[in-house]
Amino acid sequence: MQSGPAPCKARAIGAATAAERADPFGHPRGPLRGRRTGSGVTMRSEGDRVSENAVKIGIYWMIASTICLSVGNSAVRVVAADLHPFQISFMANTLILAVVWPAFKERADPIHRPTRRRLYTFTAVFGGISNLSWFYALANVPLAEATAVTFAAPILVTALAGVMFGEKVGLERWLAVLAGFSGVILIVRPGFTALDAGMVAVLISTVGMAALYVLSKQLTRVEGMRRAAAMMTAIPVVIGAIPAVWVWKTPSLSTMGWIVVMAAVMYGGRMSMLLAFRNAPASVVMPLDFGRLPFIAAIAYVAFGEVPDGIALAGAALIVVASGYVALRPPASGGQSVA
Repeated sequence: MQSGPAPCKARAIGAATAAERADPFGHPRGPLRGRRTGSGVTMRSEGDRVSENAVKIGIYWMIASTICLSVGNSAVRVVAADLHPFQISFMANTLILAVVWPAFKERADPIHRPTRRRLYTFTAVFGGISNLSWFYALANVPLAEATAVTFAAPILVTALAGVMFGEKVGLERWLAVLAGFSGVILIVRPGFTALDAGMVAVLISTVGMAALYVLSKQLTRVEGMRRAAAMMTAIPVVIGAIPAVWVWKTPSLSTMGWIVVMAAVMYGGRMSMLLAFRNAPASVVMPLDFGRLPFIAAIAYVAFGEVPDGIALAGAALIVVASGYVALRPPASGGQSVA
């Protein structure tokens, strides 16, 4: 479950780049053309209006994704009052798996079977641990702080791209990486506050998310998108079954209702994000994902009385700015992008 800066307002209508005309899956959106009248006024073609409407729809889908994911993550805190986070993770992912299960009927190309097995093995390790850690963190760490730290995952991907994969990162992006990690340190504050199990879980989950970003990109080259998404849902179910059984407790009817709502909005958030990227360029919709931070902070304040301190807010701001820069600024040329 990852383009360049937003186009300048002064740029002519017909000057959109090929990257901006393609969706995140590589499908061209069609040329953005206009025609100039004798008075010098540019008239927009029907294709322009369709493209603009698609971008608006993409923005609406991303807003919906932000709301759904914030509500779903907040619901974990509610259910955790009755059930262990490992059981919550297992039950929520099982419900989502029931919805995406038909995707396994799609035929997989046998040529790439060895590559898929290797990638899914790594995905099982990082995905299973990351998912369990994330649900544990949501139950035990202030929601705004946990969300802010996970925004550092794209920054970690950039660092890995430069150190391990030979991608040319560039000085400005390295500075953004440094700023992002500085933000994480401000929130975690090692040596100044006790590093409890909840914050350790957030850090583990963030590392796992970064690994999954890289693995997901590799998977989409040898596996269909729907099958890959279904497998990414099945893995936490399989990996999480054993710890869930170990801490199992029969949920009450009201708790079960919360789990159903949680699974529904989490699935809705994932699908809404996919539709957002399908309709609009990443440079347009990606910044809206950072709206999860103030939104979940508002929920945490109203529902749980959580108020981040000034240092944590400063760290969150650093992470958001650095992650936004890494996400929106194209990588330096000269290396293969892994993120």
